[in-house]
Amino acid sequence: MTNNSPPPPSGTGPAITTELTTGTGLRLKVRPVTSADEPALAKFFRQVTAEDLRFRFLTAIDEVSHARLVEMISVDQDQVESFLVTGPDEAGVLAAAMLAANPAGERAEVAISIRADYKGRGIGWSLLGHLADHARRKGIRILESIESRDNHSAIALEREMGFTAHPVEGDPAPVLLRRQLA
Repeated sequence: MTNNSPPPPSGTGPAITTELTTGTGLRLKVRPVTSADEPALAKFFRQVTAEDLRFRFLTAIDEVSHARLVEMISVDQDQVESFLVTGPDEAGVLAAAMLAANPAGERAEVAISIRADYKGRGIGWSLLGHLADHARRKGIRILESIESRDNHSAIALEREMGFTAHPVEGDPAPVLLRRQLA
C-alpha cells in the first residue's frame, strides 16, 4: 500500500483526499463523504451484493434506505467518519468505509463495503490499513470490527492484519475482531 499524501497533523481530520495504491496496482482516492454524496452512495450500494449488504449492516436488506444514507453522510467527521473510495477513472464509488469512535476516543469500530466488481483487488486490505493508520494518528488505541461468522473473507483479512477474534456476548451470530493500535 502506498500513501502519497502526507499524514495530517495530530488531532486533525484526514487530508481531503488521500491516494492509495493496492498490492495489485489499483490506484485509489479516499476522501470524507459530503452531504452531496447521497446519490453516489446510493448507486454504490446498488452495486454491492445482497450478501455483502447483509455483512455490512448485519441484517438482510434489499437496498440501503434514504434514512440510512442520510445517517451515513450526516456524520461529524470527528467521532464518526465516513469515507468514499474512487478509482483513477470514472468508475464511480468503489468502496465506502466508516470509522466510529467511542466518546473517549480510545476505541473505534470500522466497517468497509466494496463494490462487487472490484472485490479481490486489494481494496479491503489497503483501506483497512489506511483507516488503522488514521485511527492511530487520532489516538485511538483499539480498532474493532463486528462481522457475521459467515463473512469468512473479511475475518481472514482482519486476522492477517493483526485482529483477534472474540465472541459477542449474548449473540452467537457475529464475531468481534479487535486490534491493538497502541
